[in-house]
Amino acid sequence: MAANEFRGRVMASGVHLIVVDEKPGMFDDAMAYLDQLEQRWSRFIPSSDITRINHSPGVPVVVAPETVVLVTAMEDAHRLTGGRFDPSVLPELLANGYRASIDDPTRTTELPAGLARRGAMALVEIDRDRSTVTVPPGLALDPGGIGKGLAADLLVARLLAAGAAGALVGIGGDLAMGGRPAEDDGWVVTIECPDPADGDLGSFAVDRGGVATSSTRSRRWMLDGWARHHLIDPVTGEQSATDLATVTVVATSGWVAEAHAKAALLAGRAGVLGYLAAHDLTGVAVTHDGILLTTPDLADLADLHRADPAPAPDLAGVS
Repeated sequence: MAANEFRGRVMASGVHLIVVDEKPGMFDDAMAYLDQLEQRWSRFIPSSDITRINHSPGVPVVVAPETVVLVTAMEDAHRLTGGRFDPSVLPELLANGYRASIDDPTRTTELPAGLARRGAMALVEIDRDRSTVTVPPGLALDPGGIGKGLAADLLVARLLAAGAAGALVGIGGDLAMGGRPAEDDGWVVTIECPDPADGDLGSFAVDRGGVATSSTRSRRWMLDGWARHHLIDPVTGEQSATDLATVTVVATSGWVAEAHAKAALLAGRAGVLGYLAAHDLTGVAVTHDGILLTTPDLADLADLHRADPAPAPDLAGVS
C-alpha cells in the first residue's frame, strides 16, 4: 500500500501527516478537523470551550464532546504524573509573559482576576452525560502540549475509521501513530537535537502509540530583560530551572507521552531516568551541556553521541 504525506500548520505548530492507503479528501478533512479542535481548545480564542470554562468558575459549561475528552485527559495526566503535569498553571505562565500566541501576537489570553489556584485538578467536575465541565473558583486550564498530543491521537483514530490502513500525525513535538506503518520496520521517528541547527540525535521505529518531546528551547520570549520559557514548575509556581534541554518519551498515546515528557523534564538530569523507569517508559533526555541520557532500549543513541557531545548553550539570563 502506498503512503502519502502532507504538511501544514495549525495550533501554532507544524503539522505532518503520513497516511497509508489514503482516501480522497482525507488531508483536507484532517486539517479542517484540527482547525475545529483549535477553535474549541485554544486559550487565545475568546469563544473557545476552554476560554468559556476559564471565565465561568463554579458554573457548569456546556462543551463539545472532544473537550470533555480533553479535560478528562488533563485530569488523568495530572494523576499519572503525581502532579508534575499540571494544566492549571496558566496564571503563572501569563505572569511570566506568555500571553500572546506564537503565530499571531494580536491574539492574547485574558483571565478573570484572582486566579491563583493550582494542583487542584481533582476538583474539576466533568459531567459526560450533559457534556459539561466545571472548574472550581481560582483555577484555570491551559491545554498546551497535551492538547496537541490528544489532537494527534484523535486524528489518527479518525483517519483509520475513514478507511486509511495506517496513519501518523505529528503536531509540533507530539506524534501519534496507528494501523499499518509506512515502513516494514514500523513508524520511523527521528529525534532532533535541542537546537535543530545541530541536526538529529537519531531515529528509531515505533509500532503504534505516541511520542512526545518537551523542551525548554521552544516557546521562548523575553520579559524584563530575561529569557523565559514555557515550563512552569507546579510545586513552586515559577519557571523551572531544570538542567535538561529536552526529553522525548514513547508511550501508549500522544497525550500520555506529552504528559510524561513534561514531568520527566521537570525531574532534571538527576531524576529523569528514575522517573522513566518508574513509569516503564522509553525515553531520551539531553542536558543543557549536551549530555545524552537514555533508557536501556535506546542505548544505541547514547553510544552514537557519547564521543561528541553538543556544545553547551549560552544560558545567560535564564533563571
